[in-house]
Amino acid sequence: MPDFRSEIRARLASLGLSPARELEIADELTQHLEDEYEHALSRGVSEDEAERAVLADLNVPDSLDRELKRVERPVPKNPVAMGTQRRSNMIGDLGQDVRYGLRMLAKNPAFTAIAVLALALGIGANSAIFSVVNAILLRPLPYKNPEQLVVVWENATHLGFPKDTPSPANFLDWRQQTTVFEGMAAFTERSFNLTGVGEPERLDGRRVSSNLFDLLGVRPIIGRTFVPQEDQPGTKVVLLNESLWKRRFGGDPSVIGRVLTLNNEAYTVVGVLPHSVRLPAFVNWRDQVWVPIAFSAEEAAGRGNHFLEVIARLKPGPTLQQARAEMETIAARLALQYPEYNTRRGSVVSPLHEEIVGNMKPALLILLGAVAFVLLIACANVANLLLARAAVRQKEIALRLALGADRARLTKQLLVESVMLSLLGGVVGLGFAYAGLRVLTRFIPPDIAHADTIAIDGKVLAFTLLIALVTGLIFGLVPASQASHFNLSETLKEGGRDSGAGARGKRLRSSLVIAEVAVSVVLLIGAGLLINSFIHLRNLDPGFRADHLLALSVNLSEVKYPDTARRTAFFDEVVRRVQPLPGVQSVAVAGNLPFTYNGDSMSIAVEGIPDPPPDQWPDVIYRAIGPGYFRTMGIPLVRGREFNDGDTLDTTRGVVIGEKTAKHYWPNQDPIGKRLKPGATTSNTPWRTVIGVVKDVRQNDFIAEPKMQMYFSYKQVEQLVANALIVRTSVDPLGLAMPVRNAIWSVDKDQPVANIDSMENIVAGAVARQRFSMLLLAIFAGLALVLAAVGIYGVMSYTVAQQTREIGIRIALGAKRGDVLKMTVKQAIKLVGLGLVIGLPSAFILTRVMSTLLFGISATDPITFLGISLVVLVVALLASYIPALRATKVDPMIALRAQ
Repeated sequence: MPDFRSEIRARLASLGLSPARELEIADELTQHLEDEYEHALSRGVSEDEAERAVLADLNVPDSLDRELKRVERPVPKNPVAMGTQRRSNMIGDLGQDVRYGLRMLAKNPAFTAIAVLALALGIGANSAIFSVVNAILLRPLPYKNPEQLVVVWENATHLGFPKDTPSPANFLDWRQQTTVFEGMAAFTERSFNLTGVGEPERLDGRRVSSNLFDLLGVRPIIGRTFVPQEDQPGTKVVLLNESLWKRRFGGDPSVIGRVLTLNNEAYTVVGVLPHSVRLPAFVNWRDQVWVPIAFSAEEAAGRGNHFLEVIARLKPGPTLQQARAEMETIAARLALQYPEYNTRRGSVVSPLHEEIVGNMKPALLILLGAVAFVLLIACANVANLLLARAAVRQKEIALRLALGADRARLTKQLLVESVMLSLLGGVVGLGFAYAGLRVLTRFIPPDIAHADTIAIDGKVLAFTLLIALVTGLIFGLVPASQASHFNLSETLKEGGRDSGAGARGKRLRSSLVIAEVAVSVVLLIGAGLLINSFIHLRNLDPGFRADHLLALSVNLSEVKYPDTARRTAFFDEVVRRVQPLPGVQSVAVAGNLPFTYNGDSMSIAVEGIPDPPPDQWPDVIYRAIGPGYFRTMGIPLVRGREFNDGDTLDTTRGVVIGEKTAKHYWPNQDPIGKRLKPGATTSNTPWRTVIGVVKDVRQNDFIAEPKMQMYFSYKQVEQLVANALIVRTSVDPLGLAMPVRNAIWSVDKDQPVANIDSMENIVAGAVARQRFSMLLLAIFAGLALVLAAVGIYGVMSYTVAQQTREIGIRIALGAKRGDVLKMTVKQAIKLVGLGLVIGLPSAFILTRVMSTLLFGISATDPITFLGISLVVLVVALLASYIPALRATKVDPMIALRAQ
């Protein structure tokens, strides 16, 4: 047979092909020419004639050169390595690597699908949580230079109020004496009844200083904001929120100058503000209207009534620390001037962004760390898959290296394949993130500012691209390096045996599983602590029975119902009409139900006990209620009686106190018949007789211990107004919402009824932030556990496949199948044990950052640590059992024959 190969190689030498490609073409053409030569001999021609005929096409001048140049790209004689300054064709190489990677991924669809799914789960979770973090923590407030805006509080820590609302007189002194602020503005919540425009509606609103919106840098959509002359009593102008303007007035620009009826008073619309205006608020307060604060002379002089919130803007230059120092100086000066009210009252200055975000920042950062851990576990899983795949491809890679391929070039090609895998995971992960956000937003607490702006925007897309690229490098670097750096001669000598089963590959795979288990343990313990904390929280007794309670806000107009007599007549008639409704067991009137309002406290004097020093007056929460309130709410009466219809302005004024109040003022005594009064002993307010003691109720904060509290009858206090109706039912309370509302409208058709909800929902809302953090961390920890279990299963399956011959020999020599099962499971337990050894101390350290999110449980709770360890062990046993069971079914004859 003539040597056609040498003829072909001689003609290919001038084309500059890569060694591997040249060898491939030479093999193909040699086989073709040998077939043609044998075919010619079979026709009876001589050997010389057959050889000349076969080589005739190759002898045509430049024919091979011309045809191959159409389809082949020459390789430079002196290729330049990436990173040097000489000319190179990196873009062309990258394109070739991408095309090759796509072919390899398409060639192994099962591997590609599993890897992309694992990465998509990790990347999608990161993108979803980053969307939340971006909207709530990273996105700047929609105000001018928002970093200069601060909130100023009074510090009354000695009374249990580290951030107390300032009094009007103190605010006015602050504004006059400060030098570090460009301006200072106050505001306070106030609800309004909108009537005369369709169905009556209760609106959340604020009284605000006339300079507030100029201070914030807010421009109205139409019209103007307030001017200083309007910050006077008697001025009736109003600003509308964009959402109200569009919802009730169809976005009509002619609304400017229109007169609206708010609380039965005429207000002129002067402007419309964008819906992005958000001020710090309690629970789910959403501003719809704003009016000038317009202090009355009595309000402006008051230092004992604390109800304002204050925003200030720093001047360019002064720092936050300087502002805090100056405000403390002013507070000390006011304490000397007005010791009765300001002794031991300091100040607190904090950035506005922190106040709006609230306590969600640590929870969101912990969740962001949790999803990063989930992504690391997914990376470890995919890295294990790539290591196993690289082991299968080692013979192919060895041949390419033997034919002259560069190791660095091969490593780069494998890394490109990994990055493409992660980019595919990023694309699918974005789909998961989009779907996840639609579910996630349903659980976000309503009082979190800017939650409605959560979306996948350009910043989230950039973040997803970045983590996809970084992820591809993280999980691809070690497998790519391992695949292209091994002993070439030993691999080629093995005659097809997998060199990837060597000690180094096994150690790498085992290390990745150990890392997965350790990270999973940290996440699971964190989730377990939050779950236990939430269980403790929900088991707290709020002090009343929340089941089968319907709550409604009924804010009466101060103009239409200006005095106690008219308000009493209205509510008495409402109660009379609601009580007979089917399903109603009892009904009562109240002012500010638990967890719906964060305020209303005062100092009190007790008959027979000297007034304490000015800096030691304790604050007592007070509420205005009607007859039957305690019975309807399910608040236990400890002693005495509750209010009845006979308690009016014409009878002895009574008060019902909480247990903590009774123990503080009358320890080891019966408080019934004792007397107290708001303010000091010398004040002109009338004494009130204690007629009953009830169990303490958590009024403002579900987590904090109940403070001292007392209840007045709204029928006996001219200054206190009832604003809610509470109905105990024998059926689903929300099912009675419409009949109860109709009963109210039958008394006054123009009376708005708002915030209709069950008390169970209100209580649930009080712990919504804790539930949100617990739920998400539990989901991510569960996902981490599943991924870790998949990793254990994959490694054990691969180990069993590599040990088939060894297992076959053991069985052939008499080993029992139970011994083989134990041996395989023991390997898995060893890996999990090492993961626990690393994970438990790590969790002991890392979970301490969660201490502020926990309630009723330590960050190092031993029961949680032990329980999670058992869960991980059980899951590991289950994950390793199937591969172990497969190992016991190995046929020794088939295993030995295969080797």
